[in-house]
Amino acid sequence: GLSTSVASSIFYFGFNMLDDVVGGYSEKASKLRRAIAIAVDYEEYISIFLNGRGVAGQGPIAPGIFGYQEGESGINREVYNWRNGRMQRRPLEDARRLLAEAGYADGIDPNTGQPLILYLDTTGSGPESKAVLAWWRKQFDKLNIQLVIRNTDYNRFRGKMSKGTAQMYSYGWNADYPDPENFLFLLYSPNSKVEHKGENASNYLNPEFDELFNRMKNMENGPERQTIIDRMVEILRWDAPWVFGYHPKAFSLHHAWYHN
Repeated sequence: GLSTSVASSIFYFGFNMLDDVVGGYSEKASKLRRAIAIAVDYEEYISIFLNGRGVAGQGPIAPGIFGYQEGESGINREVYNWRNGRMQRRPLEDARRLLAEAGYADGIDPNTGQPLILYLDTTGSGPESKAVLAWWRKQFDKLNIQLVIRNTDYNRFRGKMSKGTAQMYSYGWNADYPDPENFLFLLYSPNSKVEHKGENASNYLNPEFDELFNRMKNMENGPERQTIIDRMVEILRWDAPWVFGYHPKAFSLHHAWYHN
């Protein structure tokens, strides 16, 4: 028989919150990031590069982990609408409006009069990654933003991440254990990569998020913990240090006599 399940993993697109352009906590910076989150069509990515084997992320927590919300109550309203019983990515007009409110009408950088240039730091090599990187450029083209790919070997890339000189990046995380703490800690400021050499690669810092994290991390699963997690995820959707990417689907084939 064939069994399919969504893996307790997330592949996400991150912004370095220490960066002068895509980082920071002003309304403008958050709008730029949310505009990009709408424009990056992860449903298309999943269908082209994963043969449909994935689920678009609505937050950092993978399906099947406590705190993940199914259906209408679980969608990221900054990026999706709920229409006719299913979620729909917001139209590009919404992204363009946010971009204009962020100070980049039509994708133009007011300082240069040219399309805004953003940098994706990556370690892509081989023909497959060429197609993926072309797809990424196309996503930013929709907003008239010019995406420059800075491709280096893994050691150079790691150096940039630990110094905080990368601007945008793609990362993944597999849960070590099935608890929401093991996803939400990726955005807890004492784990920031630059300052503390931790797993918070975006160097995200939000005091309310941190405080809620400390309350949530050792709680028993239950309504109170869910309420705190919902608020934490809301904060992340608004601040948008990540484009939430996708959770891969795992397929396994096994004999009918195989149990447990």
